Order: sequence, then C-alpha cells, then structure tokens
Amino acid sequence: MRSISLSDKIVLYFVIVSISAIAVVSVYSFYNSKRALLDRTFNQLTSVRVVKKTRIEQFFHDRIRELELLSHIDFDGEKVLDPENETPDKKQAYLIDYLRSGGYYEGVYIKTTEKALIFYDLKLSDTSQKAGAGMSDSLVRRVMSKTPGTGGFIIHDYFIDPESGMPRMMMTGSVPGFAAPLDIMIAVEISIGAINTIMLEQNPVEGLGTSGESYLVGNDMLMRTASRFQRKSIMHTKVETEAAVCAFGDITGTEVVDDYRGIKVLSSFSRIHIPGLNWVILAEIDYSEATMSIYHIRNNILMLTIAVAIIVFVISYIFSKKITLPLIKLKDAISNIRKGDFDIALPLTPGDEIGELGGSFNSMAKSLREKEIELSEERNKRITAMIDGQEMERQRLSRELHDGLGQSLVALKLKLESIQGTELCLMNKTLKEVKASFDNTIGEIRRISNGLMPAVLNEFGLVTALKNIFGEIFESSGIYIRFTYDGRYNDLNNRTLIYLFRTIQEALNNIVKHADVMEAEFFLTRQTDLIQVVIRDKGKGMDLSDPAKARGNGIANMKERVRLLNGNFVIHAKPGKGTEINIEIPLTANNNEPD
Repeated sequence: MRSISLSDKIVLYFVIVSISAIAVVSVYSFYNSKRALLDRTFNQLTSVRVVKKTRIEQFFHDRIRELELLSHIDFDGEKVLDPENETPDKKQAYLIDYLRSGGYYEGVYIKTTEKALIFYDLKLSDTSQKAGAGMSDSLVRRVMSKTPGTGGFIIHDYFIDPESGMPRMMMTGSVPGFAAPLDIMIAVEISIGAINTIMLEQNPVEGLGTSGESYLVGNDMLMRTASRFQRKSIMHTKVETEAAVCAFGDITGTEVVDDYRGIKVLSSFSRIHIPGLNWVILAEIDYSEATMSIYHIRNNILMLTIAVAIIVFVISYIFSKKITLPLIKLKDAISNIRKGDFDIALPLTPGDEIGELGGSFNSMAKSLREKEIELSEERNKRITAMIDGQEMERQRLSRELHDGLGQSLVALKLKLESIQGTELCLMNKTLKEVKASFDNTIGEIRRISNGLMPAVLNEFGLVTALKNIFGEIFESSGIYIRFTYDGRYNDLNNRTLIYLFRTIQEALNNIVKHADVMEAEFFLTRQTDLIQVVIRDKGKGMDLSDPAKARGNGIANMKERVRLLNGNFVIHAKPGKGTEINIEIPLTANNNEPD
C-alpha cells in the first residue's frame, strides 16, 4: 500500500480542519436556530393559551354574572319569575328571550314548585314553544339537587346524558327571596358550540398552523372541547399526557411531549380557574410542523459545507506544493539527527515561515550538539562519581577490617598462643581477656555490618534505624539530632526504603564531617501520596556556586538516588548560614508496593 505523500497530507489536513470548523459552526448555528425557533413557537403557544384561558374563564364568569343579574331584575317592583305575580309569563318571556339572544345556551329549565318543571328550548325562536330535545325531568332534578341552598349559581362539569348519549353541561341556581317550597330553581344547559367557538382553531393563520390546537381537559383526563383531529372527542378522548399531568400538578410551563394521539408536539399548559370546574388548558402544535423551516436551513448549510470543502481542497492543493519541498528537506535532516549526525545545516530561504523554520532547525541542531557534549561529560562525571564512591567505600571497609577487626583478631591469636605452658590461674585470666576481646570483635563486626546494611532497617523499620544512627552520631561526635516524624513507613518496598535511608545517611555524614555544629534538625513526614524529609543545620554551610562543592560525590549520590525514586532533591546553603536539604519522594505504585 502506497504511503500518503506530504502534500496530500497537507491538503487532507486543510480540508479536514476547514470542514471541521464549518461543521462546528454549522452545528452550533443549527441548534441555536432550532432552539430560537422552538422558543418562539413556545412563546406563540403560550400567548394562544393565555388568550384562550382568559376568554374561557371570562366566558363562565359572564354566564354566572348574567344569570345572577337576571334573577334579581324587577318589573314594576316585582321580581322575575315570582310565582305570586299575576303575569309571570311576561317576565319568563323576557328571561327566555335574553338567554336566547346570546347563543350561549341550549335550553333553560324552571322549577317553580316541587313538581312543576318547565323546559324552554332556546334553539327555537318561539318563546311559547316548550317542547324540544331537552333532558329527562329526573336527570334535571338530580342536577338541581346538587345546588346549595345559599343562593347563587354553580357550574356542573360535563356528564353524559344516558338517554341521548350526548355530553351535557349545566349551570343551576335558585332565585332568592322566596320561602320554601316556593323557591324558584333555574337550570341552563350551556352550549358546547359556544365553548368550542372559543377553543377550536381551524384557521392556520391564527397562530396554531395546520396541526396546532387548544383544548380543555377535566380531572378525569377526558377532553372537554372538540378535537381538531378526532370526532366526538368531548368526554370520550383520553388525554393522559405528561403535559396534562403537569398542569393538574399546578405546574405552568412548556414541554416537548407526546400528545393524546401519540404524536410528538410542543405543548404549553396550565390550570384553568373556573368555580366548580377542575380543568386544565393545553395549546399544542406538531413538532414536525414547528421545526420544518429549520431543516431547510440544515440542508442549505450542508450544501454550503460541500462547496466550501471543494474550494478549500483546490486552494490547499496549490499551496501545499510550495510547502512540500523544504519540508521534505527538513524531514531528511531530522532523520540524520535521529541517526546521531548533528553536523547538519539546512539552506535558508529568508522571508517566510519555512525559512524561519529552517533557521530554528539549524539552531536546534547546534544546541543538540552542545547538549550531547554536556550529557557525555555529565555521564562521565556520574560514572566517575559512582566508581569513586565504590572505591571509597571499599577503602573505608578495608580500613575498618584492617585497623579494627584485623587488629582484634591478631590480639586474640597472640593471647591464645600465650596460654601454652602457663599456670592454671594465669590461663583462666587470659581466657577471660580472650572472651572480652571476642565480645569486642563481635561488636566491631556488627558495627561494620550495620554500616553496610543495618539489619534493624528491615526488622524494625525506617524510624528505628534512623534513631539508631542518631544515637551513634551522638556517641561518636556529640552532635544531637532533634528528630520529628509522623506517619507509618513499614509499607514501603525495599528499594524505596534503602535508597531513602542511604540518602539520609549521606546527608548526616556530611553534617558530621563538614557542618561543625553540635545540633541539627531532622523532619520526616508521611502524607497520602508523598514522603517529605527536611534536614537542617546552622553550621558552616557551603557556596553552591562553586562547581566543586555543588557537584561533590556525596551530593551527586543523594541526587541520583532521589532521582531514581522519581523524587525531588533541593539543597539550600550559604557560607556561614547553614545548610538545608529538602527531599520529596512521591508514593507511586512502584515506590509504595512492598517487594
């Protein structure tokens, strides 16, 4: 398979970046426009819902006030429908004509006595005609029986007439001022068409488009007004939608929900406040219609993206050829540097970024040559320091063995040889001396062993091993180390434990040898993911600007051990101001897990 050339990659990158940028802007614009369109539609639905709610609440308020006023109108000082009046028909005719004139009622029922129940069909033009499609007397009386005896008119929610199967809605009330059983009861059947005239929108330019509608729902979750999409919806269509449930929970708002048809819609909903009725109002429009225009914008954005991508491809292809040649030279030069050839320089073409890149590359190659020399010198110094440290440790161990252990063994040999041929009392005395010498020799062996690798470090932990060192320093040099610590250290692995111990041991040896003090401070702190060590004295200090001091074997060894633990080693020192060493060891998985 042929590899992609540099020029092709540049073209590809330009096209990808351009398309990505356009895509990001396009997606942002699309969703921003969509959100704005939805917000506008929601605001429009809310406006429709608020207007419809106000109108329907005002409608029922006007009907109640209308009936209450009519029941109190006087004719020559007489009340309407007064059964004691000599001409009740005239006043009843006035009431019937007035109720018929608004077109808000289907019929009126008047009960003047316990048995007398008169029905006037308000759809008929002749007041004297009392026949029509009214309800049964028993049904009307049952509705009237729910009217409180305190006066005024109340609204009864929709119910299904068992004879006709039609939904009915009534308002009932009593005319005050008459003693029972002469109280007059009035019941009017509200026209469903009058309510639908307010709620049902058929004109697309009225704010609800071709799929929008506003409707009322009762607390039995049945529709109370005619649906734009279903026939005989009143008291038959179930509206158990999320919007209706929220509205009955006294929540006013807007949501994208599935409506009673199972279609995704934008819905604006709230409770409606009508005395005696527990209804909510919803104004909705299909989601597909509300977002139709935004998808035209999306298609235009896609076409624009394709056109811009083609233009960018052509332009980037032309300019990539100009960039390719010097970049290929740069690639070859980098390959040579990777092979270790730092003696390389690119020809410079000043005046553009490629020329500046070539100049930067030449500077980098020169810097790499210098760094390589420095690294080689540093590597040689570290190796030298390591070898010198090992040699010094061998010499120290040799002196310890020769001057201490060797002399003790020679003395033992001479004492044992002197026993031969001596008297018993002198022999016992010599054996006691030999025994004491053996004890001293064993102590010397233990001291040398502890210097090489203290057993107490593995057996009793870091804190106990440090306390032993501080005690030995105090006994041998009189320097008191004030030791402060917290935390546990027995979960460190051997590598971390030994490196940290040797680093501290080296720092303490430097205090004994060079600080010229009688007291020093040592702080050891264990945090969740970090070990901190601070070693401080107020001795002679040192000049860290002196390379011989700053890069001594002891300091180099400490730095190297801390570096191998991925830690941080910082030394602060000034001549005559003392020395402070700060060590931080991170407790990574490698440093914290036991071996």
